[in-house]
Amino acid sequence: MRAPTSGTTATADAGTSVIDRTTTLTGTLSGDRPVRVEGTVRGSIDLAAALEIAGTAVVEASVRATVVRVAGTVVGNVEAAERVELAPTARVKGDISAPALHVVEGAQLDGRVIMCRPAGGSAAGAKI
Repeated sequence: MRAPTSGTTATADAGTSVIDRTTTLTGTLSGDRPVRVEGTVRGSIDLAAALEIAGTAVVEASVRATVVRVAGTVVGNVEAAERVELAPTARVKGDISAPALHVVEGAQLDGRVIMCRPAGGSAAGAKI
């Protein structure tokens, strides 16, 4: 999956589901395939795969995925099994919990960051 973009709609990789910019989804989005959100999602997202939140996206939901890439707006807590990546256009209002966090200059975060090792790690998570 590509790095998050803040521009217009991009073609998704094969096997990636896309919530396009004209779509609003309310409820629970779950699955085991990668998802790219370009529109609006309200409720919850629970994926056993990567999630990309494009620059045009507004996500008002609790988010769980293996990898979460944010270029748009998220209002809600974000939890990733591997890592969270915030692009320069990312706006997150909520807590982030992940073993790794990559923040590019310009990204905005209003919340706590909880860095924890993946399951099977020897030490308990450390709060930052």
